[in-house]
Amino acid sequence: MMNLLTTLGAITAIATAPLAVSLQDAAPAAPPVTAPAAASALTASERSAILKSVSQAMTDVKTARGKFEQLAPDYSVSTGSFALSRPGRVRFDYDDPTPILIVSNGATVAMQDSELETTDRVPLSSTPLSLLLDDSLDFENEAQVLDVVRANGRIGVTLKDRSGEMDGTLTLVLSDVTKELLGWRTEDSGGNITSVQLVDVEYGKKLNPRLFILKDFDDE
Repeated sequence: MMNLLTTLGAITAIATAPLAVSLQDAAPAAPPVTAPAAASALTASERSAILKSVSQAMTDVKTARGKFEQLAPDYSVSTGSFALSRPGRVRFDYDDPTPILIVSNGATVAMQDSELETTDRVPLSSTPLSLLLDDSLDFENEAQVLDVVRANGRIGVTLKDRSGEMDGTLTLVLSDVTKELLGWRTEDSGGNITSVQLVDVEYGKKLNPRLFILKDFDDE
């Protein structure tokens, strides 16, 4: 059975990973999204400029929808569709056979399992999604920036929660040219890595507000 906090911490709220599967002794799998592997050192001004441009580019995206592909810590691969409406709202629908739906309504994040008929909720602020869904992103002030890398047409920004509420680290992977978010990787304190790749993304489309409302099974 999956735990919502563990799941969200592992993959930034797109999750089907089993609870706490330790892979520290296993050979790492190649994730669908990889951060730049090598790059020349950035100056402080270059690093700051990259962070500002990335923050602004992501803030400018008010709505988005598309598909995602996920590689979980147990090497299982899942796919599905997503819809995002900044600030604070996102929805991840997993394709069959994964019975999971994840919805943030701006205040809480809910994970619903249709097989178990359960709905678990946590505050949005306690998940990595809060770093992605803010309407005015400022990574340098809102998060602890561990690394900024630029190489091979990609940018990698590795972040950690300043408050300590969220487990592990989050690495955003973006296009160096357009600053479009290509996906992300997360690593929890146990060394478990999950990666998510976004595909066929459309921006600026009008989205139905009902997408971001999730009722409990007892309320239906």
